[in-house]
Amino acid sequence: MELTLEKAARNWDMVAPVIDTPKDSNNYDTLLSNLEVAMELNRERNSNILRELIDSMSNAALNYQKAQATQIEGSGLDALRYLVKLHGVRQCELPEIGSQGVVSEVLNGKRALTLRHVRGLAKRFKVSPSTFIDL
Repeated sequence: MELTLEKAARNWDMVAPVIDTPKDSNNYDTLLSNLEVAMELNRERNSNILRELIDSMSNAALNYQKAQATQIEGSGLDALRYLVKLHGVRQCELPEIGSQGVVSEVLNGKRALTLRHVRGLAKRFKVSPSTFIDL
């Protein structure tokens, strides 16, 4: 076991960047590129070692994705504001909520979304209804 650990330590500077959880989006993109290469190599060679490496790389990518999701969590109202801005939708263009006055009240936090609003917005923006529900 000690010999195995010594070998791993000697090669760690080559292995760690491949399996560590990325620190930023550039590292994440590199990880995904390396993961594609590893998967292609595994299709050609069908290697247990490559499969284990792919599992480690996949876990690192998943850990990064989870960390990013945690950082961008917000309220349902935040999600609605973001989607409205992203899609360039004006208040008068949200019949799923109602009149421009009602939309304004919702976006300003003075009125809550109803179940009907949530269903309509989820369908319009092609997202899960839970996007607009605060748990």
